[in-house]
Amino acid sequence: MTISTFLRNRFNTVLLIFVLLGFLVPGIEHFPASVLIVFLGILIFVSAFQISLGEVRAISPWHSTIFYVIRYPVLAVLLWFITNAIYPPLATAVLLLSLAPAGVASPGVSSIYNGNVSLSILIVVISSFLAPFLIPLVLQILVARHIELDILSIFRTLVISVFVPLIAHIPLRKYPVAGWLRKNDSLFVVPTIGILVMLVIGQQKAFILGHALEATIFVAVAIAIFLLYYAFGWMLFPRSPGRDRVSYALGSGVNNTAIVIVLASLYFSAEVSTFLVTSELAWVTSMVIFKRVLDKRNPVNVEPAGSV
Repeated sequence: MTISTFLRNRFNTVLLIFVLLGFLVPGIEHFPASVLIVFLGILIFVSAFQISLGEVRAISPWHSTIFYVIRYPVLAVLLWFITNAIYPPLATAVLLLSLAPAGVASPGVSSIYNGNVSLSILIVVISSFLAPFLIPLVLQILVARHIELDILSIFRTLVISVFVPLIAHIPLRKYPVAGWLRKNDSLFVVPTIGILVMLVIGQQKAFILGHALEATIFVAVAIAIFLLYYAFGWMLFPRSPGRDRVSYALGSGVNNTAIVIVLASLYFSAEVSTFLVTSELAWVTSMVIFKRVLDKRNPVNVEPAGSV
């Protein structure tokens, strides 16, 4: 068994190890935010070699539009109303979590889970570009708050972490290294995702440990919400190929919680911030659960995507 195959088969275990390291390794909280952007860029760069133009052409724009509209404004608003009826103090936190765009980690996870990486990247780009407009609009309508987002900084981060790696990988696609990366992407994808999780947990560990009981309850609630996200993406288009269903599920569940954590810390109550910070643990746990479900169902049994 190669190291790449081992990492792919033991992805859940490796991810949980990095979660523990986030709590145990000292000094992680002092790492600058730019480090996260660098690792995000590495993740997108390596994942980009799995993109197939044939798969991109086969992606239904109608399906992509339906997915975005129902997953973001519709599902987010619906969950806000439900939470507001059950426990109003968490309604805004659930709304923010549901509005968070697909995370740039999702294409890498999609590669590990045998999803359609091209579709995953498309979901990331669309949801990230629209987030600066959608989030403040929905918040203003539902919670009567006016939030000013630094749209330029958000776009700059997206350019650095998404578009620069995508463009940078294009000249290398014609060289043998492209084929090697397609077959051995787990060597880079798995550790990079683990490092990202470790850094986020490390930066928030003092807050999490300081609110242990509350955090435990919030994690349980957030896990249920994330599993709902995955179920939504998986079941939205039941007749689609298995690889597409995996990517829709990941595009729904592997979201960019960092954006809404920052918003919560700047504009909302401590309870909202606590929920969103602890949702990082739920983010990892739900990803592991989804992987176990996929392993049992084994819905995807295809060859790796071809080159452009």
